[in-house]
This record gives sequence, structure tokens and C-alpha cells, in this order.
Amino acid sequence: MLEPLIVRTVTPPLGVPGGEIEIRCRGFRPDLPYSSQVLLGNVRAEIISASEERINIRLPESPQALGVALKTGDYTSPVFPFSLAQRLADGLQPVCNPVITSDGAVITTISGRRGQQVAQPLIKVTRRGEKIPYPCEIMNPTGLALDKNGQLYVSSRNDGVVYRYTEFEQLDVVVEDAGVACGIAFDSEGFLYVGDRNGKIYRVDEQGNKEDFATLEPSISAYHLAVDSRNRIYVTGPTLSLRDPLYRISTEGKVQVLLEGLARPQGMAFLPGGDLLLAAAYQGKKGIFRYSPETGMMVRYIAAPILVGLAVSGEDIFLADNSSIFWTKPEGAFKSIS
Repeated sequence: MLEPLIVRTVTPPLGVPGGEIEIRCRGFRPDLPYSSQVLLGNVRAEIISASEERINIRLPESPQALGVALKTGDYTSPVFPFSLAQRLADGLQPVCNPVITSDGAVITTISGRRGQQVAQPLIKVTRRGEKIPYPCEIMNPTGLALDKNGQLYVSSRNDGVVYRYTEFEQLDVVVEDAGVACGIAFDSEGFLYVGDRNGKIYRVDEQGNKEDFATLEPSISAYHLAVDSRNRIYVTGPTLSLRDPLYRISTEGKVQVLLEGLARPQGMAFLPGGDLLLAAAYQGKKGIFRYSPETGMMVRYIAAPILVGLAVSGEDIFLADNSSIFWTKPEGAFKSIS
């Protein structure tokens, strides 16, 4: 070896199996493809491209991985810290953000095809990956939200209804005639916002009175909603365009385009410090992007295939693709990017 084999940086520092990351290194030997490897734990990653100083890989499934290491012949580099999300459960069908209950479990959906009644459409996933079904009669459950009392609200894109699932036992209609109701979210004053992908955002008070709040370009799949500490509503909704926007709606219902150039923007969640996490593709990269509403700065935060939703609780991040829930707990990764 002419120089020691080491990893200098890994970008981004978090990932989901199937995501692509860049490794800056020294001493790698791409000319020895059979003996030169990138390892996460004892699992070999797929190398997309490589040179002696830069490697792009696709992340494998590796529950025991504590970081990234390089191997060339008999030499193995020190492990470089990297957080690979763990798959908690599969066999699901999330279509919007999951929600996190007070006991730290996650609730998501097996939503089904349009018009398909699934026997157990709501699923609670524990930290150990156990799946606990709720056999409620909601067709095509889509958006999920918890109110200030911890009660679950569920939208149905089939019938344009939002239900309250009190104590996970009693199902009541809260909102009707909300079009193709998708993402839902509460603000700090108790107003419920409902995204109708036909082009409307509705605001609903605690008595169930509904009003038109904002009008947007229709989405081909769903509206996804998040609310910041100032009760402003953030909305994404994939269209046929490859350059979709991130919207922000003021408390008076005024719509502002914050960011353009997103592809398949979907679920969102706020970090404790106020930065927004957004599932999308941007500038040729896929994953979760971290956006500062204060400065407009955006970085790729988690490498992943296109995800449909996410949720944040404390230092825990839960991620949803169209069949699984993942969990990661990044150390020191909530430091502001501003």
C-alpha cells in the first residue's frame, strides 16, 4: 500500500437502505474490483462509481452496521461513523406521514387501492418492530394526525371524510365533503387543516366547521402538510412536472412559494430547532432534505430512495416508504444548518 486506507467523509451522514452516499477517502484501489470493498458491518455495499479518493455506493440492508469501512486486499480502514436506518416493519402501505404515539410507537396505514376495503387498515408499529392492527372500517386511510389530547384523526381519500378514532375504539366523522382528502395536520390553536388534492386546503375548527383556506395547483397523488411553530402551513403535492414547489401558507391563507425545482416532494416534519425535513428528489439527489425557513438553505440530510413520509419525536426520526417503516437516531445531527 502506498498510503493508508481511510475514510475522510461520508455525505450525507444518515441513510436508508437503497439510498446513495458519497465517500471521500484515501488509498482505495478501484483497479482491484474483487478485493476492494465498501462494508457496512459485515455487509458489502454496491459500488456505483469509484476512484482512489471518491466512492459512490448504494446502501445495503445491514442492521448491525456502526459505520462505513473500506477494504482492499488484507487492509481494512477504521470504521467511519454513519447512521443507517433500521427497518422496523414491512408489509405496510403508507401514503402520507406516520404519527408517533405517547409511548413511542408509530401508527401508519395499509391504505389499499382506491375503493379497496382493507380489513385492518391501521397498524401500530412498536420499537421492537411488532405490528399491532386496528380493524377499523375506514376505506383508503391516507393522512394521519394526532390532536393535543393524543386522539387520532384519519382522512379517507375514497370518500373525502376525516374521522376521529377516539381511544382507538370509537370512529366518528369530523369532516365531510373534503374532496380527495389526503394530508392532514393540526396547528397549536386546535385548527385542523385538510389537503384536498384537487386543489384546496380546508381549515376546520374544533366544532367541525369547515372553510376554504387556500387554493393550490392540483396534485396527481396527494397533498402533504406540516405546521411550524408560528402556525404557518407547509404543503407539497407532486404533479406531472419535474419541478414542483414547496408552498407556505400564512395564518391568513396567503400562499407563498418558498422553493422550486423539487421532484416528487412528499412528506415533511419539523426538527426541534425549526428546520424542515422534506422527502423529495432535488438537483439529481434523492432522500430527505433539510431546509431552513429562515435562511432558505437546503442540504441533503438522509440518503434514501423516494420516501412518502416521516415523523420526528425528540431525537428519533421515523421514515416511511411505500411498504416499510424505518427508524434512525442521529447523534448530534440536529445542529442548525443556518
